[in-house]
Amino acid sequence: MTETNYDVVTVGGGPSGLYSSFSCGIRGLKVKLLEARATLGGRIPLYQENIIWDLGGAQGKLASDIANNLLDAAQQFSPDIAYNQQVKHIKKEETGFTLTTQSEQEYQAKTVILASSLGIIQPRKLKIPDAYENLHYPVSEVINFKEYTGQTVLLYGNPESLSSYAILLQQVAKAVILVTKKTDFPNTEHFAANVTALTQVEVSDFTSEGDLISSVTLSDGQIIPVSQVLIHLGMKRETNTITFENFELETVDQHGHDFIKNEADTTTSIEGLYVVGDLGSYPDKNYMLASCMTEGSNAASQAARYLDNTAEAQLIVSTHNDVFKTKNIDMVSQYFS
Repeated sequence: MTETNYDVVTVGGGPSGLYSSFSCGIRGLKVKLLEARATLGGRIPLYQENIIWDLGGAQGKLASDIANNLLDAAQQFSPDIAYNQQVKHIKKEETGFTLTTQSEQEYQAKTVILASSLGIIQPRKLKIPDAYENLHYPVSEVINFKEYTGQTVLLYGNPESLSSYAILLQQVAKAVILVTKKTDFPNTEHFAANVTALTQVEVSDFTSEGDLISSVTLSDGQIIPVSQVLIHLGMKRETNTITFENFELETVDQHGHDFIKNEADTTTSIEGLYVVGDLGSYPDKNYMLASCMTEGSNAASQAARYLDNTAEAQLIVSTHNDVFKTKNIDMVSQYFS
């Protein structure tokens, strides 16, 4: 099955892909975003319990909050998002590109923004169904910690990561129960009274009510009623190899990995194909999070001008952009309510 011809297909739903899609939306372009996993956010979930300092205007903010803001922003112009669609082949056509995924789904695009990383990060999972609504894997899922207010949250797995989550969750949750097979948790001096740390014990079973886990049984026989369950058993990286069928892109070897050689404005040797984020390399490239925003905006501008050479090279600042006029009025009227 081949889907409609889009102005832009963005490959990858991490920070670069999300901001590229947002920037394309400002330009009025019809966007399809293809994400290889079941959730958006890219690699931010790996660091979402940390504080980000390298993003202008958001210094000192929690990575998960920044990720959730990026997710909201990407939805502003309603891009067509497809999950679990790992792009395997890209073919150059007379009128654009055909992208084929692992499920043999084909997408037609006038332009392509490659925003995928060097590998797809997947969490190591327990051998239980994923269908439970309150079962979460923070390695791949961006957590909104405020949503856990008043709940009993059980965290199982890596003690270093779980300690950081506990310090965040203890401020809003009714109770936080940490469970690990190892002998101790770091930073216990920062735990509040509502945090219980259980070591040298495993999760052995679950009891559910419908689509929700209601209690967890531990290897020592304890049965713990829960509202939410977070599992952090580490991660595995799946190689994300895209085959370019009838064209080639020059690559650069860095630290044993092949990066696509592109320009600082995100253009490549193939017209209509742009690279943003970790997959691209050009002289003096900055790999900080802030650079993702610049590259995403540049890619959208390049795509817009490729499709219409009369399009403005630079956007009007958002405070004066007609695209946001109605949204701004609505938001200002609610700002202090």
